[in-house]
Parts: sequence; C-alpha cells; structure tokens
Amino acid sequence: MSKTRWISFISIAILAILLLNSAGEVTAQETGGGERFKIISQTFTQYTWRLVSRSGTPICTVLINHEGFPSGNETLAACEMDIAKLSPSATPLPEGTPQPSPTPININQFFLDTYWVFDSSREVTTTTKIKIPDIIINIYPPGLPVNAPYVIIKAIEPYSEFKITKIAGYLNNNPFECKSDQCIVPLLQDSQIQFWAESSFGDQSQVITATARTFISNNAYQVRLTNISRNIEFVDSCKIIWKDTAFGDSPDWTTFPESPELLNTQHNLHYLAGKLILNKFVDTSSCPEGGVFANGAPNACGLQLANKSMLAWQNRFDSTIWAAGKEYGIPPVLIKVIMEQESQFWPENARYLYEEYGFSQVNELGADVALRWDEDLKNQICSNLLFDCDPSFANMNSFEQAMLRGGLIRSLDAYCPECENMVNLDIAEQSISINAQVMRSNCSQANYIVERQGMRTNLTDMWKFTILSYHSGYYCLEESLKAVKEKGLAPTWENVANNLNCLDAKAYVDSVWDKLTGFQFYYAPQPTLSPFQLTPTGQANLVELEPTATPIPSPTPKNYLTDGEIHIFLYLDRNNNLVMDSNELIDNATLKVTFANGVTVEVPVVNGEGIIKYQNQFKNSDVKITVKELFHQITLKIPESGMLFNIIRIPPPNLPGILP
Repeated sequence: MSKTRWISFISIAILAILLLNSAGEVTAQETGGGERFKIISQTFTQYTWRLVSRSGTPICTVLINHEGFPSGNETLAACEMDIAKLSPSATPLPEGTPQPSPTPININQFFLDTYWVFDSSREVTTTTKIKIPDIIINIYPPGLPVNAPYVIIKAIEPYSEFKITKIAGYLNNNPFECKSDQCIVPLLQDSQIQFWAESSFGDQSQVITATARTFISNNAYQVRLTNISRNIEFVDSCKIIWKDTAFGDSPDWTTFPESPELLNTQHNLHYLAGKLILNKFVDTSSCPEGGVFANGAPNACGLQLANKSMLAWQNRFDSTIWAAGKEYGIPPVLIKVIMEQESQFWPENARYLYEEYGFSQVNELGADVALRWDEDLKNQICSNLLFDCDPSFANMNSFEQAMLRGGLIRSLDAYCPECENMVNLDIAEQSISINAQVMRSNCSQANYIVERQGMRTNLTDMWKFTILSYHSGYYCLEESLKAVKEKGLAPTWENVANNLNCLDAKAYVDSVWDKLTGFQFYYAPQPTLSPFQLTPTGQANLVELEPTATPIPSPTPKNYLTDGEIHIFLYLDRNNNLVMDSNELIDNATLKVTFANGVTVEVPVVNGEGIIKYQNQFKNSDVKITVKELFHQITLKIPESGMLFNIIRIPPPNLPGILP
C-alpha cells in the first residue's frame, strides 16, 4: 500500500489510542484532608523519533510508547504547529490591495517528502492519583418490635479491591469490636454509641455518634435512634449549573439516599440474565439449548436458574454508584436508571448502531461533550497520552481531540477476552465515576443551549433536556428549542418533544423518566433476633455470585447450523457522495468478528474488502463486526446459506464547532 493511502487511512482513525507496553499497579494510602487516593504506576518503553525533511532539516520530535514509526495522528497531534510553519508564505501586495490567502500544505505530499530518524528509547514510569470513595457506615434499629433490644451497624467498602476488616466503637464508654462488615450490638438501656469501620486499604471511616433509646410496648422492645452525627453532604451540581436558566422544585428522585442499600432493585432483566449465562457466571448446562436461544436471550429454564445472580449483579455496583453521585453531585438514582436503560448493568457494547461503550453506552459524541465541559476529566485522560495536554479541549487541534475521545472511550470498555468471564470488573467499576462526569457535562451543555436561546424553564424540564442531550446530542436539543422559539411557544418538554426531528429521542426520554419517577428506595427488613443471639458478632452481608462449573453445551441438530462467507467492504466517503469510489477504499484495517456462540476471529481488510469465513454457526444468529481501529461496529444475521455482502461507509464525525 502506498504511503499516501496509509496517511489517508490513519488521518480518519478518530480513536487512536496509545497502548501501554507494560503496566504495574501500586496502591498507596493518603489520608491528608480526609480523602482516599490510589496511586497507579505504569511502566513502559518510550521511543523518541525525529521527523526530518529530505534536505536533512529537523522538523519536530515525537514521543511514542510502541514499536514502529509514529502514526499519522500521533505526528499531527505533536507537530501541527511545526508543520504549519512550513506552509509557503505569500508575497505581500501593495497596501490597499486584497492580500492573497496562504497556500495550505498538502499533508500527503508532506509525508512523502519527510522521513523518520530514530533518536533514543528509555524506560518511563508514570503515576496517576485516583480518588477512592470513602467508607460508608450506618446504624439501624430493628425493623420490628423485638424480645431484646439491639442496634445493627453496617459498613461498606465501595472499592471492591478492598474490604471492611472491622467495626469497632464504644457503648456507654465500653469498647466493642466485630471483625466483619456488620455488627449487632445489644442494648441494656438508653445508650450513647460511638463507632467506626476499618478497611484493608489501611484507613478508617469517620467516627459517628448516635443515641439509642429503648422502650417497651405490648410486651416487646422497640428501639429508636436519635442525634446521629453522620455527615453526608450532597450538593446537586446540575441545579447549581442551572441557577440562571431553571427554576422551581427538583423532582423527588433527585433526593440523595442515606445509604447505598436504598438503591437496591429487583427487576427482571433478560438481557443481563443472558449475558451472565453466556459469560459462565451461571451454570445452565442442564437447560435445553444450554439455557439460551441462538440470539443470546435466556429461555425459561435459563432465566429461572439465573434469577438469583441477575438480582445480585444489578445491585453489586450500588455502593460505587452512591459514592460517584456524592462525589460529582449527580443523583445516584439517575446514574443507576441510565445504566439499566442503556446496558442492563452489563459493561460492554450492548448496542450495535453506534459505537457505544460501558455501562452507560457512551459514544464518541458523548465523549466529546464530557471532555469539553470537564477539565478534570480531560486531564485525567491526558495523563495516559504522550503529548502536551495543557490547552483546554476546545483549543486542541482535531487530532489531539480525537485521541482524547478515544482514550475516554477505552477507559469505559470493560470487555476483556483474556480475563475470567471476559469482563474486567475493575474497569467496569472505575468507569461509573466517569459516567457521572459525563452526565454532569450534559447538564452544562443543556444549560449552554438554553441560555443561548435566551430561555428559562423549570427544573423538571431541564432534567429532561439534559437526558435528551445525553442521548441525542447537541444539535437535537438546539434545533428543537429553536423551533419552539420561532413558534412563540414556552420552552417546556411537551413543546420540545412535539418539535423533535431526532430518531427515538422522545421515546428514550419518556422511558428514562418513567423509570426515574417510579423508582422507590428499598428498605430492607432488619433481622429479628432472640436474646441468646445478642452477642457482638459479625455477620457477612456480601452478595456474591456462586462459583459455577464450566457449562456443557447441549448437542445441537445439524440442520440448525450453516457454513458460508461474509464479505465486508469498507470505505471512507471523503466527498460525502454516498458512493464507494475506488480511491476511498480503506486498507490495512482489521475486522474483529464475534459470533453468537462466543467464537471470535480477526480478519484483515485488503483493498477495501474483508472476507469472513465461518462454519457451524446458527442460522439467523447475530454476528458482531467491529472495525478495530475506528471503534465502528455493526451487527448482521447469519444467512440460511451462501454468501452475504455488506458495505460499511465511514463518514467524518459531525462534531459541534461552536462550543466553548
């Protein structure tokens, strides 16, 4: 392939990600200011290359962390200003005469007229400080009248890498200790209780004090808690952002729950159940067809066996959701509802029309919004990239922006073929904080759009505008508000919804809103104990999925299977004419193909065509095809027989150019 075509291909690779050659992780505790941090250390080989003209003149220096030459995006991100200086300067004309425009540089010819000179390599270690959510601790009375009075203390370590090692405290100045995440403390009278929790991270929670009062009613004890000193500060960041554009009362679902346990849900999520079966978290080998249909959905037997794990999984991230909501000022109910709406809590690409990743199915446009409005998030992603990230995202060149968007999306993608069960749970858990930041950025974007139109609305409709911005993007909200304004209508959700031109936008917002308004905090019944059980002791409350044996596939009749070929044609529609011209065929790309039975293969694209050969695949089952370099993904159906042809058109991304 010619160098010109190589440059043409890489110039449209909007998700160029720098992969680390090696990485290590170090945990460090920092308790200054009451905050918890984890220090991640990454070691890799850094290569220094100099770009030189054919005459031997040095142009710029590029740092990379992979073998081989720097890519086009890496070069343009690091050397854009140096390359711009090489543009031919126009001869100035006499004053009063229109001056000629500078001649733009031909980037393809530029790369043909330059070459790389290797400079040096060295081992580099970078460190990133990541904030870890605080330990959560709470105290509860018995849920019912009891034979003997007591209180229950529960602690949660939000970060799954660590665990609660001890709950300790004083009951009327008498010490007690439970080496677990729960502690049942008997009461002999009205009592002052002081308590805290300790973690394997090496720190302890805040110290909480409470007063427990007991009284007898109908020959049974009842316990009431008063004067609890627990300090839970939650500031609704979106309400603050909207101080000049929204008014009225916040919806009820924005109330911050006292404990992550209140976020517990008991929903039947068939997609999640199917994923737990296919990824071997649940053994359904005793079921017909192994518990799932050819399209990955669970059958009745599979759903029944997966029910316990399905309920546990949808609540296993509640403490992380709660902590992320508290940290970034986003109601935890909204974070959880969006996760259920988008992926049913399964952390991989659950949609195939757009390239969407993670629990909340963030795509490139969503990443662009987050990075434009959240400087801290931009710096966090930049810390893993080897170029200058000093400017704000809006002031970066397009190649730098593309690399940051790709870095953000990669940080959300928990799919891990080499991991147990094919899911990286650490990435999944850490991505929840980014999901909260993405939502906060959409609050800022919605505010910006409403403010530009000179409008004000109530807080309920502003939340709906934000959900619309999150799902359908900048232009969907802006164009509908413009239409409402031109018609002289009030900027309400009803009027905006009636003037939408975005596919499925109204249905999406209404669906999310129904889940939000229907969400009810879960108050779990507390245990009722007899007097002989009332000894301070720990009782584990961790919900874990039971280990399962490797499923044994059921025999499948041969007539359900088929062999064949899929031909994928890949082109970049540079002139936007919707025609696959010969000079637009993409070369040197890779197709990642995932069949419904879990088989994964990679196929090269040569001269714009990738040929996928398969055997013994279910007829009419899904096959997921991803262009790895672009994070572009489609889903096709396996035909009854023969060959299937499909064309993938790659348009340039439509990014808003007017945002600050």
